[in-house]
Amino acid sequence: MKLHVEVTHEDGPPYAVIEDEPDQQRWNLLFDFLRDVDGNEDLMLAALDRAEAGTPELNWGNHYVWTSMYPDGRVVIEEMEPRDAEENPDQPPQPQIVITIAEARKLILDWIEARDKWYADREAQRAAAGPSK
Repeated sequence: MKLHVEVTHEDGPPYAVIEDEPDQQRWNLLFDFLRDVDGNEDLMLAALDRAEAGTPELNWGNHYVWTSMYPDGRVVIEEMEPRDAEENPDQPPQPQIVITIAEARKLILDWIEARDKWYADREAQRAAAGPSK
């Protein structure tokens, strides 16, 4: 999966955008996975390592998705349940996708690289522009 960084406004935070995912639901879940990982990359990479070594890491979530990592190499990413899930037990199951631990790790490492490059480029542009008045 290939990604790049986008921002919603000039001083806004960068977001990882998957470039080569045609399925909208899968794209949304991967986008939200990376939003949840942002700022916690080291924790998620360590959890992936533990899962790969044999310890399941279940229900990791921040704001957008639940991520569960399994020793068999699966990483399940699913939408967080709506607040009324207990009141509406007949609702369809939450959308989810499955990727591999290797794919999750590569996404995170690619995100770190793209984000760090984006910040470095932004700082270089600001430095080249000189002090603001």
